Amino acid sequence: MKRYEYMYVHIWGFVKKINERLNEYGEDGWELVAVYWTWYYFKREITR
Repeated sequence: MKRYEYMYVHIWGFVKKINERLNEYGEDGWELVAVYWTWYYFKREITR
């Protein structure tokens, strides 16, 4: 069974700043699953 860890972050700013932050999280293996206003919710698979 796959296991995931989750996190949410508040990203405030213009498109360029938001894109940079999202790309950083993506490089670390985080997958964007939802956005609510300025809150971004991510998950990534736990590898053991």
